[in-house]
Order: sequence, then structure tokens, then C-alpha cells
Amino acid sequence: MNRRTFLKSAGAKGAAVMATSVVGTEMLHATEVLEERNVSEIPKQKATVPRLPEDLNTLVGDVTLLDKPQNLTVACYTFPNYHASAIHDKIYGPGWTEYNLVRSARPWYPGHAQPRGPLLGELDESKPGTWEKYNDLCKQSGIDVLIWDWYWYGNEPCLHEALENGFLRASNRNDVKFACMWTNHPWYVLYPTSMTNGHNAYPPSFAPADSSLKECWQSLSYIISRYCHLENYWRIDGKPVICIWDPNRLEKKIGVSQTKQLFAELTEFAKKLGHKGLHFHSSGFYSPNSKDVGYSTAGSYNPFTWVADNYQPKDVELPDYGIAAADVAFKLWPKHHHDFEIPYLPSLSPGWDSTPRYIPPLARPDKPNRDKWPACVILEGENPASFKALVQSAFAYLNKHKDVPPILTIACFNEWTEGHYLLPDNRFGYGMLDALAEALGKKNNHSIHGI
Repeated sequence: MNRRTFLKSAGAKGAAVMATSVVGTEMLHATEVLEERNVSEIPKQKATVPRLPEDLNTLVGDVTLLDKPQNLTVACYTFPNYHASAIHDKIYGPGWTEYNLVRSARPWYPGHAQPRGPLLGELDESKPGTWEKYNDLCKQSGIDVLIWDWYWYGNEPCLHEALENGFLRASNRNDVKFACMWTNHPWYVLYPTSMTNGHNAYPPSFAPADSSLKECWQSLSYIISRYCHLENYWRIDGKPVICIWDPNRLEKKIGVSQTKQLFAELTEFAKKLGHKGLHFHSSGFYSPNSKDVGYSTAGSYNPFTWVADNYQPKDVELPDYGIAAADVAFKLWPKHHHDFEIPYLPSLSPGWDSTPRYIPPLARPDKPNRDKWPACVILEGENPASFKALVQSAFAYLNKHKDVPPILTIACFNEWTEGHYLLPDNRFGYGMLDALAEALGKKNNHSIHGI
């Protein structure tokens, strides 16, 4: 379903691991030896399969459901790794950022849309000026909230520089609300790094503070005490929103009963600080214990990888974005609404392609098989029109299910190395931001951008 699951899976399957100092050279060399099989040879889904945007009206049935819901909130996940940070200074050397991987990306096959670069340049996200530009884009495009990936390793926050030194010091910070998602996974699963023992291995991991009730309290109470009182912290029904990346991992580490106790104690802590309570949101992995533990809402982060693996044949090596988007909106969301005990917020994304984090394989298998190549999902055919239709599909879902708060989440605002981002790039320009704006009824965004 998401970057952490698939990257972890790839490591378990023996995916190659690269030294970051030579990432570009190794990727380019591997690309040169790829077999030249034309992308047109890849089997395509039948034309009768529903697809967005072409089949939107047919799929939704009642076109009045496509109207923007009243009091809608658009929340967008934000990955804070495009700035120098202490954790990467330890692992990769001084000054390393994920822009290194963006810059080094190469096409894996003819027609592969890599590298993809930021149209505005490699902006340092630990600088207030960067977020003054980004906040303006959010306001113009209709993004109300940025949900920050938030990490806690070694009894202290990590990768917090973009939030602390950048976003929260921007002169226009109050134009955009924010919340924190405790991203409770070991750091080592994220990147291809140098081998430590001659085999496919990772360096010593930075483990999250989720192994004891005390450690979990330290990390989450830090968020509550440091951020939740701020004017622009996101609240639902007056309650600060606390997102948890992987509820299942949390329950496995400390147990269901202690997770319930943790949430209850955090809520009382928040009330003592003057808050009405807390709104816990399950961001990435739904747990059947969610309602009992204390979650209020659930989501899927980026659902495309899960949809591709569960609804599409394995010989569809490169899932079509429009078909996958139709599956997300009209298969996955209704299923989750039916199965989950708490309201499911529609989760959507403009795409997925995490190949910048991998060494490309030396050859493709004789028969297309997503499990053998490329070890990560690559969506083909992303475009602003299809993304706009997906946003409108979220409107339809929310209008149909009045028991669900009028909120949709998007992954991601700036996740370049996973290929799901809204920021302007060298492929579509401002197209994805403008598609969102158009769906929300905002006009003439191109003129706002000066293009």
C-alpha cells in the first residue's frame, strides 16, 4: 500500500542495495544493460475495463454527487527529507538529502518517465522562504492541511528541521494548517544503502520509540506539548489530530490493551493542557481493534500499490493509472467503508514510481511479472485529467456517505522519490496542483503561476 511496505518487501526478496556515494553511476550502468524491449509489448488491460477520467460519470451514476462537499478539508501528507539533517549526516555523510536520489534517477525501460525533477529547483525545505512559496501554492490550489511525517529515534525527534526551521518560521504559516503523523517504522527500510557484510543488508537501523508504553508516551506527548497549541495546528471538532502511521505495528509492539491505555492517557494529558481531547487517525494500516483502541478515522496513505497488487493481474507489469484510480475510488473505498468500524477517509494520490530508490534490474523477465520485476510498483499514464477525476470521485464518496467527515487525504505533497507529489515538475509543470484546484472550483491557476 505504501512506500515502507514495498521497500521492506523488496529488501526481503533480496533486492540489490547501493552505496549512496555512487548511486548515479551504478544506476546508469544497470540501465545500459537493460534489454531493449519496447514498452508497447507489455500486455495492456482490455479497453472495456473502467478507467478515469473517461468513465467517471458512468461509474458514479448520479453526477450531482460530483459536486464539492460542503466544509471540505483537503489534507496532504508531507515527507520532510529534502534538507540536510543530523540523521543522514550519520548514515550518508554531511549534507546528503533525497535530492541526491532524484538527481541520479534513470529510466529503466524505453518511455519510462525518469528522472523527474522539481520545476522550482532543489529548494531547501529547512528554510522559511521555501515554505512561503509552498504555502502560497497550497492556498492557491486548495490544500488546507499538511500532514507531516514525524519521526522519533534515540529519544529525540528526527527530520524535524523542515517543520521547525522551515514551515513554522514562514511568514505565511497560518495560511496552511498542519498535523503530525508519527511514522513508527525503523528508518533502515527506506533507502538503498551500502552493504555491510557482503550480502543484501542495511546499516544499523534507527528504531522508533514504540517498544514500550513509556517510549510511545515520550514521542507522542512531545507532539502534543510542542505543536498542538499552535494556532494553525489541525483540529477536527476542536480536537488536535494525531496520525499514526502503522497501528498494527504499534499494537504488536506494546499490545492492544496498552495501546488503548496510551491513547487514554494522552487524551487526559491533552485535556490538562486545555484541549477538548484528541482525534486519532490511522494513516497507513487499519487495525481491527481501531475503534476499541480509540481511533476516530482511518485512511490508506497511498492506496495505489495495494490496489495494483490485489485488483490487477500480475502480468500487468506497469498498471495503468486511470484503471487503478477507478479501482481505488469504486472498489477500494466502498470496501473499506463497509469493512471498517470507524469512518474511512478517501485516500488518493497523483501517482507512484519509487524506482529512484532502487538499482534497476539487469533484465526483465521473459514473461511480465510484477513480483519478479521491478520489485516495486510503477504506474503508467498518470496525468492531471485522471487525477482531477479521482478528486471528484472522492467528492462522490463523501457525498454518498454522510457519516464520513468531509475530509480527503492526498499522498503526497513533495515525495519525489516515490513519484507521488503535487509540486510542479519537469513533466506536467503545475498540472497536478491545477487539477486539484479545478476540481475544487478554483479558476485561472495558470495565470496565478505566471504561465
